[in-house]
Amino acid sequence: MKNDSIITGILVTLVTIAISVAIIAGVFFVLGLSYQEYFKIFILSFVAPVLLLRYYTKKLRHMRTAMAMMITLFITMIPFLIILVRSNL
Repeated sequence: MKNDSIITGILVTLVTIAISVAIIAGVFFVLGLSYQEYFKIFILSFVAPVLLLRYYTKKLRHMRTAMAMMITLFITMIPFLIILVRSNL
């Protein structure tokens, strides 16, 4: 997915977040931990898209994709932070 488009940025961001969440949830399942106690750890699911954002910006110079990735990250991170703050975890 190395074409410079808005759809690519949205898809790359959402897929990497979903994969990261699945990996973290899988680790929780294997270790037998509850999600409620360690909900804060899910913030790590936003690390991979940030690294990909840097790659698309610096290495490939795909600015449309990078802009779509930034907007998608913002839109997905705000509800997570609101839930985190309201749950008092």
